[in-house]
Amino acid sequence: MTSFTNKALANWILSNLQKEERLRREFPGGAKKVCPCCGVKQSADRVACTQDNTVLVPTLPSLGHPDLLIEGLRNKELSKRFATGHFIDEGRMCWVFEGVSVETVEPVAIKILRHELACDPKTNSRFLEEARMWQQLEHQNISSVLETGLIPEFIAPPASDSGLPWGTSISFDRPYIVMEYIKGANLSTIIRNFGVLESKVTMRVAMAVLEALHLAHRLEIVHRDLKPSNIFLVPDENGEIEVKVSDFGLAQRMFRQIEWTPQTTKTGSVYGDPSYLSPEYLIEQKTSPLSDLYALGCVMFECLSGKPPFVGQHEFHTMIRHVKDKPDALPRQIKVPDALEKAIYKAIEREPQKRFNSAEDMRLHLKKLEEQVFAH
Repeated sequence: MTSFTNKALANWILSNLQKEERLRREFPGGAKKVCPCCGVKQSADRVACTQDNTVLVPTLPSLGHPDLLIEGLRNKELSKRFATGHFIDEGRMCWVFEGVSVETVEPVAIKILRHELACDPKTNSRFLEEARMWQQLEHQNISSVLETGLIPEFIAPPASDSGLPWGTSISFDRPYIVMEYIKGANLSTIIRNFGVLESKVTMRVAMAVLEALHLAHRLEIVHRDLKPSNIFLVPDENGEIEVKVSDFGLAQRMFRQIEWTPQTTKTGSVYGDPSYLSPEYLIEQKTSPLSDLYALGCVMFECLSGKPPFVGQHEFHTMIRHVKDKPDALPRQIKVPDALEKAIYKAIEREPQKRFNSAEDMRLHLKKLEEQVFAH
């Protein structure tokens, strides 16, 4: 099972995509300000929101990256096959650009390692190694990696007037990943703006993710950073929705020793999102396929309730809760079938041996539950 039908959700995603496209046309380099009340993005020269007159604040991307460096990466030919376009977004490790295939003129997404990480050769090598692992994973529920490589001798223009702390120029190779362009929305955006998902939809999404994890685990690749923002729902006009798992960029070969660096630890990229990290990873820095099942259980809990099963006052408190506390209870008013609730709590058992034995084991269990609970 790789897709499901839900016309209301599909229509919302398509509408959201159209809204994002309008914003990209209006702000090709990314909006500089946003209204903290209504969320409408607006130009840098405005002081108050045109909708409700609230004082605008800078958008996070405009605060999080230097315009000079972003400008140097726009409209750049990476290889004979792909070229960068407009800046789209940023993550903990990468800046994301819209790109294009030179041959087919089809859109692609291009992830380029952030400047504070790319200055470390060991981080560059590890980034490319893991990107090539991801490239091995050919499955319709996994976003495809089309190319990996280095942008040779990226040199920023003179920065004497910009006040940048790292000097007048920057010169180093910059790793990148070219991915398929996903025309959908991630679960984080959907839960935040559309709302929580029905039990049946949550199960369908989870089963599709488990198919992807089953392939990765057979190849001894652990995702290690599974979370709502890495799971995309991709609809068509008929209401059919496919599921795509992205960002295997933090995956590691099972049982392989990881070389920890100050750069990766400092940015949090090694630790991933604390809301979905397994206790064994937090205690011993060890991961296995069962760690991915734990993360998926946390994602399923959030799909149904709107929040993860462990929420702390800050990131470190959240990590402690994974190790010491019982998960929060699902709100009674959402009416989750008892069998599904038990399956979720089984996936997020603190001790790995108490969880499902494998991704395929969990998928088959959910499939059986679906046939029993939602049989028509």
